[in-house]
Amino acid sequence: MGNLIAVVTGGTRGIGMAIAESLVKRDASLAITYKGEDEDAGKARRHLEGLLKENQTLLTLKGDAGDPDVVADHHRTVRSKLGAVNILVNNAGIMPARSFDEISVQDWDETMRVNLSGAFYWCRQVVPDMKANNFGRIVNISSIAARGGGVVGPHYAASKAGMLGLTRYAAKELGLSGVTVNAIAPAFIEDAGIFAQWTKEKRDVLKRKIFVPRLGNVLDVVRAIDYLIDSPFVTGVTLDVNGGAFMI
Repeated sequence: MGNLIAVVTGGTRGIGMAIAESLVKRDASLAITYKGEDEDAGKARRHLEGLLKENQTLLTLKGDAGDPDVVADHHRTVRSKLGAVNILVNNAGIMPARSFDEISVQDWDETMRVNLSGAFYWCRQVVPDMKANNFGRIVNISSIAARGGGVVGPHYAASKAGMLGLTRYAAKELGLSGVTVNAIAPAFIEDAGIFAQWTKEKRDVLKRKIFVPRLGNVLDVVRAIDYLIDSPFVTGVTLDVNGGAFMI
């Protein structure tokens, strides 16, 4: 694969942080983006810097992944300091829990902007270099909510379903250029997202929705990422990482 230049959006905690660590261990130079948690970003940077080898560089970029101008500026920085991006993981997202009775137009628009439009904005930036170099890996982090509704709300489910459509179209168009585009749909990852704050009692309820002895963790998602990066003949798919919950 040559020199790996990777971007992980929302890469300072949870699933994004675990993916970033995995990419650093692959000897990739890496940019992680985040929006507002400076303390988490500092911890992530210190941890990842401790794993870097001499030939690797790490960038930590603050800004809104749902703003096309911010994304364009971040991409220019990455390209000038690291080189052309050949691995993109669209992980940044928000998940404010709202029912149909509670959700506002602003909630809907903001969730779509960050979760779905942000993925498109980053794809739009990196695809030209990937095509020119005949190699690229794009992985979009979706959710079981894309096909099963989930527990967060209609805005979140729709945004994650949109990522699956983006994934399939991009895979179809870009495949002949050596660029694979896939999605991962996690669920019940106990050390990430809203589940990291749930009580043991609430997590025990989740266990009744799966068919394996434990809830998921971020390393389960990392294993899926590793498979997709290493698989030139796999594109346009969604890997379900959810302990079988998609069968319910």
